[in-house]
Amino acid sequence: MQQLEDHVIELRRRLIRISISLVIATALSFYFSPDILIWLQNDLSVEVHALKAFETFYTELMIALILGFFISLPYTIYQIIKFMKPGLKEREYKVMRNYLPFSIILFLGGAVFAYEFVIKASFAFFEGVGQSAGVTSVWGLKNTLGFAMKISGFTGVFFQLPIVSVVLARAGILESEMMVKYRNYFIVAVLLFSAMATPPDLITQILITLPVIGLYQVSIFLVGKIQN
Repeated sequence: MQQLEDHVIELRRRLIRISISLVIATALSFYFSPDILIWLQNDLSVEVHALKAFETFYTELMIALILGFFISLPYTIYQIIKFMKPGLKEREYKVMRNYLPFSIILFLGGAVFAYEFVIKASFAFFEGVGQSAGVTSVWGLKNTLGFAMKISGFTGVFFQLPIVSVVLARAGILESEMMVKYRNYFIVAVLLFSAMATPPDLITQILITLPVIGLYQVSIFLVGKIQN
């Protein structure tokens, strides 16, 4: 009973530290969010419009929350690992400690890739379609940046595939033969997801799908190396 109480106290202490770091990072990000919003408009080459009175504040708050989360993420992960360490075997602790930094790097890499190559290409495509038809597009602030953040987030999650595959392989759950067997199903699933998550244009879907399929092949190679 005393041990359980100690765990609860320790969890509460870690959560308080995580919450404080998130609040501080979010507050600092909110201070710079107007400048970030201006930069995004210039970088994406689109002029966004607030269709409702609260949209600008809402979008700046959304930007601050997302940036605050990522800025505080390394400290959050550190607190989680320290809390879990007593319940982990030494090998499990080392795997988690060694692979989590790469997980963060891959997520950020996926998000940046989506922003630079998928989102910009998608926006340019739709803007070009409007101009070719003599139509002036009105880009809603909330929907436009919400779409950009959604695609960046989903792509960042997809880029976790090699890390997840390696961890599962080291745990004896995943084998390269299994991944090869279900590769076609995976490709179909990615195609369906990209069709639902992206605008209905082939270019955007291809720009998301091809790198993910490439990462799946890399994951098969890494899992095979672990088996050998």
